[in-house]
Amino acid sequence: MARRSDHTRDELKEVILNASWKIIEKHGFSGLTARRIANDIGYAPGTIYNIFSSMDDLYLAVNSMTLDKLYDTLSSTECQAPKKTPIQNIKKMAQLYRAFTKKHRSHWLMLFTYILPKGKKPPSWYQEKITRLFEPLENLLKPFYSEKQSRKRKMAARVLWASVHGICFLEETGKIPLISNQENPPDMTGYLIDNFVSGIQN
Repeated sequence: MARRSDHTRDELKEVILNASWKIIEKHGFSGLTARRIANDIGYAPGTIYNIFSSMDDLYLAVNSMTLDKLYDTLSSTECQAPKKTPIQNIKKMAQLYRAFTKKHRSHWLMLFTYILPKGKKPPSWYQEKITRLFEPLENLLKPFYSEKQSRKRKMAARVLWASVHGICFLEETGKIPLISNQENPPDMTGYLIDNFVSGIQN
């Protein structure tokens, strides 16, 4: 591993984030410590705090990477097919989301289990990434709402997304059997979307 003199500050930040991503992938969020990162990149633990003011700032930066990857997944052309119905595209988006939770399980769980310390608010750039995450689904819901109903459409996107997320979370944490031994997550998600869209159409 290159030493301090071989890295600019921006390069070192990228090195730390890449190492953090790999550590979470292998050991989970609980395994991400300054000492482990330092060992992996060949620097002293204090170096981490020269780049990030705290581990919380590092956690947000890693979560930001997850948010970007998730946004790329949800805005994929696979779920924006013009020849398919909105319901078909929404179901495809749900499939891609479920696949993402499996491919990036540890990072996805970190995104939704990490909580900022009491009294600390997420920076505006972070909140903007979260808001952006809903835009692909909001666009798929446009056919069901007039321009004057944009607020309802935004709410609908969040309610539907939260519902699909809930099924995925139960699946990834092994809790599906607590609510059903007969239904599988893909069927549950499809049933949810069919009935949700049917409800807003009526």
